[in-house]
Amino acid sequence: MTEIDKTTVEDTAESADCAAAAENEVAADAGAESADGAVSEDAQAEQGKFAAAFGKGKAFMTRHGNIWQIVKFTLISLIAFLAEFASMYALQYGLEGVLGNEDFHWFIFHYAAGRNGAFGTAGFIAMLVSKCIAEIISFTINRKKTFNANNNVVFSAIMYVITVIALILFTTWLAGILGDAIGPAIGADLGNTISKMLGSLISWVVIFLMDKFVIMRKVDKGEAAEENAEAALAADAEENEAVTEISSGDRE
Repeated sequence: MTEIDKTTVEDTAESADCAAAAENEVAADAGAESADGAVSEDAQAEQGKFAAAFGKGKAFMTRHGNIWQIVKFTLISLIAFLAEFASMYALQYGLEGVLGNEDFHWFIFHYAAGRNGAFGTAGFIAMLVSKCIAEIISFTINRKKTFNANNNVVFSAIMYVITVIALILFTTWLAGILGDAIGPAIGADLGNTISKMLGSLISWVVIFLMDKFVIMRKVDKGEAAEENAEAALAADAEENEAVTEISSGDRE
């Protein structure tokens, strides 16, 4: 009996230990789940705060469309600006050895030779081509992404080209003047960089105003249809005139 009682006591103790261990495991799992739940709740709270802040910002931008346009135009201009600088440096260093170290003088453009001036012919080509690249990027993206323009695309393209040509002539002339003036004192690299930044700032202001109020206007459907109809009539008139000239030539 004594041995049976001892065995029973031992079994009972083992069972109690197993039960206690199981209870501890359950408690640990519950604690872990509670901790995970707390972390998850914190994460959800943070996401909720971010979503609320984003929603408020979006609502603000919706109410103030002009501010949102300026933000988008600035971001797109930054992309074009980086492409402009990258192409400028690549061209002026790449063409420096090919075109030689000579002054460039043509029309209103004057670029002194070498790195103490404005890189001469290489500097002129670099400034001109890089500006063209930047304006192509700006026009393509801003028309739909920033201004949602629906006016006549031919009119937009023509007006944009006129505006850009005027700006290119002005900023390329300005870059040569500034490069020659400050290049000897601070070096052509820094001089051209300052000239490019000033020209880009001027272009940013002028093109934004022209895009918003003239080039990339968002018009109502009736006005857009009228513009497209006028463009179609003009194209038909040119075509008829060409046919008439050809017919007159045949009769002669």
